[in-house]
Amino acid sequence: MRTIKPPLLVALTVSLAGCLCANDPGNLVPRTVAEDPSLPAIDLNGTRLHSEAFGNPDAPVIIVMHGGPGSDYRAYLPLKALADDGLYVLFWDQRGTGLSERLDPDAIDLDVYVEDLRLLIEHYAPHQPVVFVAKSWGAMYLTRFINQYGDYNGRIKGAVLTEPGAFTDRQLSAYMARLQGSLNLVGEQFNDALWEGQFVSPADHERADYRAFQFALKGAPSDHRDPNNLPPIWRPGAIVTAKMAKLAKQPFDWTTNLATFPNQVLFLRGDLNEAATLESQNEMAAAYPNARIETIAGVGHEVIWERTDEYLTHTRAYLREIGFLQ
Repeated sequence: MRTIKPPLLVALTVSLAGCLCANDPGNLVPRTVAEDPSLPAIDLNGTRLHSEAFGNPDAPVIIVMHGGPGSDYRAYLPLKALADDGLYVLFWDQRGTGLSERLDPDAIDLDVYVEDLRLLIEHYAPHQPVVFVAKSWGAMYLTRFINQYGDYNGRIKGAVLTEPGAFTDRQLSAYMARLQGSLNLVGEQFNDALWEGQFVSPADHERADYRAFQFALKGAPSDHRDPNNLPPIWRPGAIVTAKMAKLAKQPFDWTTNLATFPNQVLFLRGDLNEAATLESQNEMAAAYPNARIETIAGVGHEVIWERTDEYLTHTRAYLREIGFLQ
């Protein structure tokens, strides 16, 4: 007899028992900042973003960029320990993701995302220097910004990039081939998602995000996540994931101006990640004029969550090296 996992049990309850309305905020997935005024938030560039910061607002700023596209910053919160070093540490769920306001697909665009980030810097660091700590898609997103704005008039002092997938369409095709090649199309993860789809269709944001949990929590096999220590997530942004996947099919190259970036960049990686290989990270690091790669052994893509102390050790050493941390 099939064992129904808790999320699937909720789906059946919603569909069959009729005691919950799947469209009502909070029944399937947590409410967003547009639905729950108690959540920390800022209004920026025509949308409401889930965002919070730790430390002294006048101190140098660390801006944390989560992955995805479509994930959230919940698993990155251990990095708030950097506030104890005298830094101002900012977390935010990107447009349409996590607990940020949900939007229609036409409000999701790379140029809009870049402007979001520019305005975020202006909001949280109006006069302070900034270093970014960015993972996966977040590291790609940041590189898109740096390719356009460089060091932003000297205000961006550096970046820690953790396992970006690609900076060009050619690199992305190779990355996706490695990622998708690790998936089992007849395995439990796909089977559960297809079975669940009989009861909860992705007809609206609530149900689309709920279904996206099936993959957001487990990730791809190539990630090599610790099954006993999965990273927490509030709520995936299914529309963002779908829209960015569509945009990624267009040719792009986010390395055309990276040679002008004057500051040192640190690439951090886990050695078990089979999609973000050392070869691929070397190729992307070479696009920056002053970059190096450091590897943390025995961990995959969730290096920030699973190996926080080691990650912070490397990050703090880098921040001291560039003079951002005493």
